[in-house]
Amino acid sequence: MFAALGLSFGVLVAGLGQAQAWPWLFTIDKSQSKIDFKVTIDLGVTKESDSDSTSIDGTLVAEFTPDAAPVETIRITQVDARSTKKNINLSYSFGPFGLLGKAKFTMKNLQILLVPADAGEAAELDDEGNFTQEGNIPTLTGVVVYDVNIVGVKKKDEIDLGNPEDIPEGNEQEPFTIEGNLTWNGDVPVLRFDFAIEEEIQNEEFEGITLLVTANGSVFARGEQMAAPTVPAIAFAPKLTGESSQLRLAWEGGDYILEASADPGFAVAEEIELSDGQTEFVIKPSGDYPQRFFRLRHR
Repeated sequence: MFAALGLSFGVLVAGLGQAQAWPWLFTIDKSQSKIDFKVTIDLGVTKESDSDSTSIDGTLVAEFTPDAAPVETIRITQVDARSTKKNINLSYSFGPFGLLGKAKFTMKNLQILLVPADAGEAAELDDEGNFTQEGNIPTLTGVVVYDVNIVGVKKKDEIDLGNPEDIPEGNEQEPFTIEGNLTWNGDVPVLRFDFAIEEEIQNEEFEGITLLVTANGSVFARGEQMAAPTVPAIAFAPKLTGESSQLRLAWEGGDYILEASADPGFAVAEEIELSDGQTEFVIKPSGDYPQRFFRLRHR
């Protein structure tokens, strides 16, 4: 975000300029958000599937450019989506009357996370607010308790999804796509998006058995803007004897870039060098610049 001011014949015109990307915190509406899980166990000669659904709650963070409507680009940088079900239960019976065996899986305290380092690139919105953000790599946490007794494989144990040592090499999560829509209810952004995560798992403990896990989710969330960056405070500097009026731009400490331009749109801008810790800049009106605009923005 930056603040801009114009200087014209000693008259100060102050205003808020177009915003840079800035984060919004969204709260997931669990009554309208859910994930459908389906796990297929493939024995080679036969396979069985079971599924379960859960509503989800949690939060997410998205960055808008600019940070108010109409938004041009969006980037969902963080997701913390938690199952509202403590246990997600899946049961399997292979062959007539279960003659080839049975299996049970219970997923406990399931959580889907997305961190900024694993989030995809910013996506452009169309006129209806639709967007597609690709290349997101999720992190799953929770515990999977299993009891398997099929075709000679008999195992009962648990897997900690959040522990890399419990996840066989080569079974890392694949990137997924977020397809969403951003609208506004007054000054409140409303975010809806769908996602699909699919992962094939082969574990040495289950030799000859493949697990195909799919999770199709729909998220509905409302946002509020997080703490905005400091907007500079602008004040007149004292007038010195024999000198023309001066203007002083003053701001709180931070890593900023100060720019000047004869164009309020800053199509051509001159960067004014600031020293470390500098918190003000004095402007002396000049006949060379009958109109001059300045903006201070975060680096």
